[in-house]
Amino acid sequence: MSRRCLAGGRGVKQLSGNLDMKINRRSFLQMNAAVGAGLLAQGVEFSAAARPAGATKPNDHAYVDRIAFGPWMNDTRMDPLPFSGWPAEGFDDVTVNSLIRTFDLNQAYGYNIYDIFGLFATWGWPDDIESAATPERAARVRKVIKAAHERKIKVIPGMGVYSWGFDEIIKKHPEVAGTNEHAMCASKEASWKWQQKLVDFMMKWDIDGFHLEAADLGRCTCAECLKRWPRNPAYYNYVTSRTAQYIRGKMPGAYLMLTTISWADWNTGFTDQDKDALVEISKNVDCIFDQGHHSCYVRPPERKPFIERLHCRFGTSGGLWAYPTHLWDRLQWFLPYPKQTGAHLKELYADGGRGMLYYQGPPNNPGVEINIAFGGQLMCNVDKSVEENLSHVLERLYQPKSPAALAKLVQVVLGAEDAYFNSMEWDEKHRYLKGNKAYPGPGELHLSRPITGIYGTPDYLLEPQLTQDGRKAYNAKLEACLKDVHALGDQFKAQARMKRLQTAMLNTLMMVRTAISTQQWEEQLEKERKKSP
Repeated sequence: MSRRCLAGGRGVKQLSGNLDMKINRRSFLQMNAAVGAGLLAQGVEFSAAARPAGATKPNDHAYVDRIAFGPWMNDTRMDPLPFSGWPAEGFDDVTVNSLIRTFDLNQAYGYNIYDIFGLFATWGWPDDIESAATPERAARVRKVIKAAHERKIKVIPGMGVYSWGFDEIIKKHPEVAGTNEHAMCASKEASWKWQQKLVDFMMKWDIDGFHLEAADLGRCTCAECLKRWPRNPAYYNYVTSRTAQYIRGKMPGAYLMLTTISWADWNTGFTDQDKDALVEISKNVDCIFDQGHHSCYVRPPERKPFIERLHCRFGTSGGLWAYPTHLWDRLQWFLPYPKQTGAHLKELYADGGRGMLYYQGPPNNPGVEINIAFGGQLMCNVDKSVEENLSHVLERLYQPKSPAALAKLVQVVLGAEDAYFNSMEWDEKHRYLKGNKAYPGPGELHLSRPITGIYGTPDYLLEPQLTQDGRKAYNAKLEACLKDVHALGDQFKAQARMKRLQTAMLNTLMMVRTAISTQQWEEQLEKERKKSP
């Protein structure tokens, strides 16, 4: 979970050049009419008959903690929420049904844990905590947990440790307030009492453990806290360790994991002192996740010896993921990334990593569905190649009528991935985008930035992710992939999925062309202004 977004230019003004393919007004309108027709035809089936048959089983080369990370309850939502803020607050029947549909996919491809934030609150728990569980909300939460358990998937709620969810409590109880409006003061014992109350409340539900997250919204930096914990990792280590030990005492069999998002500087990573502290806290949890929102804090070649020192398992979030937006139509984008995550998962496994916190999204988006299925499939079969695992996924999902059709679809998916990621401009070490030297990465790629961006803007197509030349290259390559998909047409039995795939790819192509043509128009206007007396 993260509220952090890439810094960089707003993007819409930074386009230039001509499209390699000219589009006149009539062809543009025809294409958009096709998009509209595709969106109207989305009432697709998700019955038991439409689900992939069988289930992926882990072999001898498999990750242990194969976690599907929501992260928020509405991030898998199969209908958009175009008028909601982030995180989207509602917890309705669509939320529930979308989660259950995601569980179906998780079960089919070998996930064993589901990690979810927002079961009862997002920014602010109510003052009494208990009233967050209204009868309607409680019934839906129970339904979600039961559905996961019926599919042999454990449920761990994401829980803020001294931050995330305490805004209202901090406002009403000055005895816990420090210097951060989102984080309780760790030097005040009253803060610990509120953390205990939250843990005790969550234990009343049929959960299987906790995701502990302490740092995403910062810390208290009062004089006392800085005196006791001058370095941020020491502060987060203290509050997380204390919480983990408390949970262990009351729920000995709980699965406990922690994420280190924002524990240290993205550019420098963990110091030796920070690593020593993590080795100590590893005695209290089952897995530590160095997710890598901008880059992992522990990088090769230091990662393998560090993992060997830990008393628990170690994991990441796959090296790269696309964070969905709840604002867009669910077929608005198509961005598969099996090669990106596949290479990372194999490297991490070789270093001794056995945990994977794999981001989810709306399962009725074709790219998301492929990414989720591929992640689970590879986690269970690390020894098999990216192409072999992807071929297995696409065969089950799309039901090709011939091996040749399957091989072509594999090429299309990998081609669509390359079309985007090979159009990005990296530095020589492939660590920083040339247009953004503030942070490495992205590890977390926002389709549309949830807080600092303009809602709905396709930020992943704009600077610094793609330059104008990058967009032009992406446009040409994605168009070729779309033509191949249309040529495949009736060579697959799963026609509803093929139609969704075609629609999502077309919508993506139209977004890319809109970005290009918008800049061309602005540049033309600027030229005309300069000519004017």
